Amino acid sequence: MMVFPFLLAVLPLTGGAVERQLGPHVHGQAQVDVSVDAGSMDVQVSLPGHDAVGFEHPSGSPQESAAIEKAAQLLKDAAWLVPAPAANCTLALARISPHGFGGNAEPGGHADFDASYHFTCGRSARLDQLDIRLAVAFPAVQKVVVRIITAAGSDQQELDGTASHVDVQP
Repeated sequence: MMVFPFLLAVLPLTGGAVERQLGPHVHGQAQVDVSVDAGSMDVQVSLPGHDAVGFEHPSGSPQESAAIEKAAQLLKDAAWLVPAPAANCTLALARISPHGFGGNAEPGGHADFDASYHFTCGRSARLDQLDIRLAVAFPAVQKVVVRIITAAGSDQQELDGTASHVDVQP
């Protein structure tokens, strides 16, 4: 199937750190890549640090450290991502990786939250839509670019403001 090579290239779920190859860092814009294949769904997210916590520098206070932890937990819980209930999808794995907030961050550099998720779906044929509520969880997000690939093809959709509905079947 053609989905597997794309999955390897775009949605790596490595044993170590999350790969960072989703594209340019644009404040106010998150990127979500979705791959659906034979009983599973993989999702990769890139979210600018400024949109998640309001800053992009190493944590300088307990409040900033708490904001980073809170954003990471919101992403890890994945409540902002709701697959079609009929697909019977369950979150099996979530990896969250904040970049650029540590002591080795480059001055003036960008910070991001990258996340990878693996869902098992009891009825993946019924996975016809997703609700992606990143703009609700992180109000600084103004646009979410969603790229989807399934056995039937690929598609890109954009969500503006608090819009959240994404059609999965191209």
